Amino acid sequence: MPLDSHDPGGPAPSPDAPAGAFDRRRELVSSLAVFGAVILACAILYQLRAIPFVRRFVHDLISAIFLIVPTILISRRGEDFALYGLVARPLGRGLVFFGVLSAAVFPLFSVGFLIYYRTVCAWVTAGRAMPPVYIRMCPTFAGSWAKMRPRVDGRFAWLAAGQLLGVALPEEYFFRGYLQTKLDRVWPPRRRFLGGGLGRSLVVASFLFALGHVLVDFNPLRFAVLFPALVFGWLRSATGSILASVLFHASSNLISDFLHRSFF
Repeated sequence: MPLDSHDPGGPAPSPDAPAGAFDRRRELVSSLAVFGAVILACAILYQLRAIPFVRRFVHDLISAIFLIVPTILISRRGEDFALYGLVARPLGRGLVFFGVLSAAVFPLFSVGFLIYYRTVCAWVTAGRAMPPVYIRMCPTFAGSWAKMRPRVDGRFAWLAAGQLLGVALPEEYFFRGYLQTKLDRVWPPRRRFLGGGLGRSLVVASFLFALGHVLVDFNPLRFAVLFPALVFGWLRSATGSILASVLFHASSNLISDFLHRSFF
């Protein structure tokens, strides 16, 4: 990740640019085309898991696509990677936003996790029609803090490294770094909160992130990632780089994994 500075708002066409200097429709179409091609390639790889080599390296191959495609496209256009937030600086701002947001969100998420599964598993016990995944999980659900079984073993360090480098970094590199920046050019944010843009580009980029998850493995429950994606996108915009969103993304996955291991 290059260590350069970047304006938190991301690039946007100048209001003084000559007419026709920036074609928003063309930028949108090209962005969606890149998204479609990348997700199609990932979906094909995922469906080829019957091949031993693909099954062994499918996640690594998908991560490589997320990293390589935007790198090639940005390099071919001769653009600065800092314009896409593919930087670590401003380091302090990124770390502060990550730390403060984590302290505020993760305790609430943990409480919400318990309430959600207590409700859902009560419906399963009552015989309501529920997706098979809940029917399989709920018989082993520990329904209270007193019954939870926290488990952190020697594999946690490898899991954390995998989430950070193999999941969060590639996905943030493509979706928040490349794609959200392109969409910010099409729909510059009209409102800001603590420096982070709030607008159509954030919503569309987050929707595409969730849609991509669904289209790769055809699991509609994966659309739930829309909500954290909005936070990831706001972090990228507010801090000027993908550093905070990468750290928060990886931490979110680790917290979720820890809770599932502890309650199921």
